[in-house]
Amino acid sequence: MELQSRIRSVSHYVPERRVTNEDLSKLMETSDSWITERTGIKERRFVDTTCSGTSELGEHAARIALERAGWKAQDLDLIVVATLSPDFYFPGVGVMLQQKLGCRTVPALDIRAQCSGLVYGLSVVDGYVKSRQAKKILLVCAEVQSPVLDLTTRGRDMAVLFGDGAGALTIEAVEGGEQGVIDSVLGSDGSGAEVLCMKLPGTATPGFISADDVQQSRVHPSMDGKLVFKNAVTRLLETAGSLMQRNKITAEEIDLIIPHQANLRINEMVRAQLGLPPEKVFNNIHKYGNTTAATIPICMSEAVAEGRLKEGALVMTLAFGAGFTWGGNLIRW
Repeated sequence: MELQSRIRSVSHYVPERRVTNEDLSKLMETSDSWITERTGIKERRFVDTTCSGTSELGEHAARIALERAGWKAQDLDLIVVATLSPDFYFPGVGVMLQQKLGCRTVPALDIRAQCSGLVYGLSVVDGYVKSRQAKKILLVCAEVQSPVLDLTTRGRDMAVLFGDGAGALTIEAVEGGEQGVIDSVLGSDGSGAEVLCMKLPGTATPGFISADDVQQSRVHPSMDGKLVFKNAVTRLLETAGSLMQRNKITAEEIDLIIPHQANLRINEMVRAQLGLPPEKVFNNIHKYGNTTAATIPICMSEAVAEGRLKEGALVMTLAFGAGFTWGGNLIRW
């Protein structure tokens, strides 16, 4: 009998420090109305100076998820971490989280799919389950992005978008039943790699990084917003269409769509094209901004808490991010 990847629990953790649009307007030429109109973001969370890095946020979310599942860290067979903001250049966050949790010497791996991290991560986990290589898996999506943002007028187009946070899922291999990951669709297009990126520090640059790079703001993320917006809408709709066609369902049969939280206008456009009412799409970008890989699991956690994501629901995730990468999962909750 084929094994199913059933989501046993979901959790999230965000730093206490709230940074509102008004707070940012004191650091750069911007305003609450400008940010809200273009993105839907009202505030985001930033770590404080005592945070030890992405693994710290991931650990907080992971411990909550493990407790909700009734698992101990020693029960895990695999740890998967999705992040674009690791504590160190290397090693990855997976092994650091394994050490913090005090797990057995289980495999721990990192996924670099940026905003598509949860979607890619679930697909990877599902592969481990179906190949019978792991029975109890921890999937963590965590980001600490605030330290690399240029919080001046020069960097405002990117700085207003991002926040820090983490989400975690425990996933269990079960025999039979309807609950679990039904299908995943993934894609990438490297021709867009430099459209949304943070080039430094990097081995493609002679000297890796210089003082001039720092002074000239080459160490901060950059983006062609219009091109990303256009590609995101196109790829998200393609992914939704593929998942529905492959599984012979209609948009009306989906109970809840949980899209990546990059821009509320993108999600609203996708919702309208799919012909769905607002209550069938979960958004919380106004509270947290874009937490990259962590956005979808944070949404899942809050949707469960609000009673909008219930056992037996048919759920679709959709994500698009740097790379370009994109994809979606179809899940019976």
